[in-house]
Amino acid sequence: MFCDQVILKLVAGKGGEGCASFRREKWVARGGPDGGNGGRGGHIVLRVNPNINSLIDLKNRPTIKATPGKDGHRFDRAGKRGEDLVLDVPPGTLVYNQESGELIVDLVEEGEDFILLRGGRGGFGNAHFTSSVRQAPDFAEKGEPGEEMDMRLEMQMVADIGLIGLPSVGKSTLISRITDAKPKIADYPFTTLIPNMGVVDLSKWGGDRGQTFVVADVPGLIEGAHEGKGLGDEFLRHVSRTAILVHMLDCQAKDMAKDYKIIVRELREYDEDLAKRPQIVVMNKIDTIDEETRELLLEELKNDIPKVFLISAVSGEGLKPLILHLWTEVQRLRRKMLVEAPATEKSGYRVFKPHLEKEVREFSVERVEGKKETTFVVKGKRIEQIVVMSELSNRSARMRVYDVLEKMGIMREVRKLEGDPGDLIQIGKETLEFPG
Repeated sequence: MFCDQVILKLVAGKGGEGCASFRREKWVARGGPDGGNGGRGGHIVLRVNPNINSLIDLKNRPTIKATPGKDGHRFDRAGKRGEDLVLDVPPGTLVYNQESGELIVDLVEEGEDFILLRGGRGGFGNAHFTSSVRQAPDFAEKGEPGEEMDMRLEMQMVADIGLIGLPSVGKSTLISRITDAKPKIADYPFTTLIPNMGVVDLSKWGGDRGQTFVVADVPGLIEGAHEGKGLGDEFLRHVSRTAILVHMLDCQAKDMAKDYKIIVRELREYDEDLAKRPQIVVMNKIDTIDEETRELLLEELKNDIPKVFLISAVSGEGLKPLILHLWTEVQRLRRKMLVEAPATEKSGYRVFKPHLEKEVREFSVERVEGKKETTFVVKGKRIEQIVVMSELSNRSARMRVYDVLEKMGIMREVRKLEGDPGDLIQIGKETLEFPG
């Protein structure tokens, strides 16, 4: 089955709990804290797999969770980190935040890995908090929840050549003749319900071995396709990835010039840049007409289309000149892309910033007046992370949070906003009392 769009709820693994324990062996004179750290939760990673041409494997998995990290142990033993969950996706996969519509990443390169969601950090054990002023800490951190988000994955085929045209002009027949693709072919409109892809081997057409390019057969478009009519813009977006468009016309049509203008208009309405893409016009089914009729048809088209390739996808007439011309154009565009692309650029690749960079330590404080009390709402990735990982019911853990608030300058900001003892400090879902 073909599937080019899925909506998923993705949840990275939760970090393991830190361990709070003390050595109590008979022959150890000074035991002290020995609680180990929890393991990191598993990341969710997307990997481009060129052997996949659909998102169908993800369709029946609406919620996907990575493995959580293991809890820390006594004797200073750290918990095992959760395994990263790797999801294979086809080349040309775009990942959107379903809520905001923001494009997060565009994955194109074969074998490319992208950490989509990071697993939660494992909590520190009580041995980590030992210092000259805190010699016997009796608390440990909880594991940090993994990142989670509703995502929309869309696939856009990555091909050198895209075959476009009205239904039944012979696109499926052509791709079956020039590649190893086996699309469904029949004598009625909308035979092709899903895009097909195939690889053209130039050695079969007079070229050298190893010279190849990819062709995509896009289902037939009709007038109003950009508005969703017929098979609609669901398939128009698959054309967006193609470098060159082969616009196929049927020589048996009543008005080929009109048919040509319909498709060009649909491309322009869908995407102005797409309409400017290089186009090669092909008149198909010439085995059904004589030489005189061919000349008359070319004469009718010359005002709108100066250059037209004449082919018969059924008999094979005219295919070799077309294939060799396409190969020349593909090579030219590839050379142009190499020249224009920066040497260090890696398409679709993005590096997440580490947990504790300076930007993550930034915070904001807002004073909110209530009917009975004043609340100071504190926002900031690092402080929210510390609070959610702290067991606030434990006095020592709570005092550590107050210490962090002081060192980060948050208490100073609350005082600047005229905070009084007994006012509330809200951080995430937790609330603390301002000591003054």
